[in-house]
Amino acid sequence: MQGVVRLSAWDLAVECVEEALATGVVPSLERLGRLGQLGSLPSFIAALGEDDDAAELAADFARERESLGLAPAEVAAELLTLGRVLERHDEPEARAVVDRCLVGYVGRVTAELADSARRDPLTGLLNHRAFHAQLAAEAARARRYRGRIALVLFDLDRFKETNDREGHQEGDRLLRAFASALAGTVRETDLAGRIGGDEFAALLLEAGPRDVDAFLDRLRAGLPEGLLVSAGAAHLPAECSAAEQLLQVADRRLYSDKTARAA
Repeated sequence: MQGVVRLSAWDLAVECVEEALATGVVPSLERLGRLGQLGSLPSFIAALGEDDDAAELAADFARERESLGLAPAEVAAELLTLGRVLERHDEPEARAVVDRCLVGYVGRVTAELADSARRDPLTGLLNHRAFHAQLAAEAARARRYRGRIALVLFDLDRFKETNDREGHQEGDRLLRAFASALAGTVRETDLAGRIGGDEFAALLLEAGPRDVDAFLDRLRAGLPEGLLVSAGAAHLPAECSAAEQLLQVADRRLYSDKTARAA
């Protein structure tokens, strides 16, 4: 299927760029040469109507524009500008596709921002608030449907001493290394989070004591040499009936493990 644009895609792209520059809605364009300003815009315009998946078309276009340094708000402003240009030139079908592209792009960016707000910026794991919210939800679900979950808390051994002695860069490297190992060990259905400075947690769904032991063996086998952690686990419904109890029991066992390792 050919695109629906009847006029020259190149001319429409040039007009879109000139309008965006004149109105100042895409300031990043000012530091680019003309070829950079146009980028994939002509081919994007030419492709309007070729693919029914407007979200995919928008994603491909946005990746190229973002690679040139345009912020998400600027990409959206450029699509809005293109929509106005197409409307002036009586290109209703192309304008409708651009509108769908804009909706798809804004939806994707909104979802990414929402997910980013739930993530720890250093490790990419769930942050304290998001993990605890998920823990409460999964504990309630397990009670309702008679499922079982295991909460495992972790604390990096001698982290403060290493951080004080070798600096924050080395401390951050250790945190990222453990987070990477943890994320690589949990299943897709499980959850992993950073809930404190050097404190981490994993929520294992439909897991019993043997599952936790196997999980810890795999995790420790995947840790870089010299990176040691203490751990404590608690189980629902075998030992606890609520998220708060899981945290208390797991924390006590974590403290006992850490004390034993320091002895």
